[in-house]
This record gives sequence, structure tokens and C-alpha cells, in this order.
Amino acid sequence: MPFEARDAEFLLSRPEFRRFLFAAIQSAGILGQTVSASTAASRDLSHLEGRRALGFDILMLAHAGQSEAVRGADPDGITTLNLSLIEALNHKDTNRDRRRTRDTTRYDELPPAG
Repeated sequence: MPFEARDAEFLLSRPEFRRFLFAAIQSAGILGQTVSASTAASRDLSHLEGRRALGFDILMLAHAGQSEAVRGADPDGITTLNLSLIEALNHKDTNRDRRRTRDTTRYDELPPAG
């Protein structure tokens, strides 16, 4: 069963997939390398280029879900890359409550006004 444009369109509509796409792009080294210069993997350029090529392949598979107008104007998938970046950067952690609690006990020792 081949991967179709409507499959990619469905996936791109999901914020979870856009965050996955960003993680895949990051681990592929498209936006920057994550390996140290002293490791064996960094000295093996074919390994790093293979990872980058797979990252670009995944990006282009996802880019197939964009409209024909977007794909025509952006054949390199920058729009889809930007979509994944925006989702990853604007993701709200729903498990964390960021509201501050109002603690008024620190004022208990102050004398009353007046």
C-alpha cells in the first residue's frame, strides 16, 4: 500500500505528528549536528549524510500533504519544516500548571495600615 498525499495531509493536520516530524528532523541533523567531533560517528561522514538524507526524505513525504499551491511554490519543503518548528516551539505542556499561587502568609507579620 503506497503512501498517498491524503495520508500526509491527515498527518500534517495532527499537532502530535508535527512534533514528531520536528523530533525526526532534529535527530537527522538537518538543522544542526548533535554529535561530538571526537566520536567515531562524526568522523564517518557517510553515516551523517545518510541520516540527513533520511531526514529530508521524511520531510518530503510529509510535504506531500501540503496543498498543490504550497508544493508548487515551495518544492524544497521549507513550509513543512517551518510548520513543524512552529508546533514544537509553541507546544503547551498540558501536564504542568504554570499559574502562580497567591501566598499571602508572608504579609502576616506586617503591622496593620493606618
